[in-house]
Amino acid sequence: SSGINAEYGGPDGKPIVGPDGKPLKAGLGPDPSDLKTLMGPPETDKNGNLLGPDGKPILDENGNPINNAGKPYVGPDGSLYGPDGKPLLGPDGKPLKAGMDKNGNPLFDKDGNLLGPDGKPLLGPDGKPLNQGAIGPDGKVFGSDGKPICDKDGNPVKAALGAPLKDANGNLLG
Repeated sequence: SSGINAEYGGPDGKPIVGPDGKPLKAGLGPDPSDLKTLMGPPETDKNGNLLGPDGKPILDENGNPINNAGKPYVGPDGSLYGPDGKPLLGPDGKPLKAGMDKNGNPLFDKDGNLLGPDGKPLLGPDGKPLNQGAIGPDGKVFGSDGKPICDKDGNPVKAALGAPLKDANGNLLG
């Protein structure tokens, strides 16, 4: 898995170099584009608006912030997680899993319902279909119509994802 790197800077602002004369780099964790790593739930502000990698609320094509309400985070294997990072459970108390397309995006029907691997709409803990959109494994935000939400330039928006989820022993989950 590849990492995002940042150079270490000294007090003078210049890069600190190693014995080979090359700047030392700090790995900032897994690269979210590596869809094998289960990242933490999307970052939000105090109002529940999704934040982009720059820490600012991401905006839709009309310039409105996108709220995270009702949007589960879909892990690389299709497992669904709530805003607290805990697995989302169905009415039967079992963890929910979304169907995924060949590009690693969650599947939706024409009504915007999130679909399971069997192609049937997934039901949340309250027995109602999950139809408020979702956050894909790479941070791509899907709206209640099941389509990616785009910015004013027509590009799909991506939410900043939290740190990779780990178990009690510090092992990466997912």
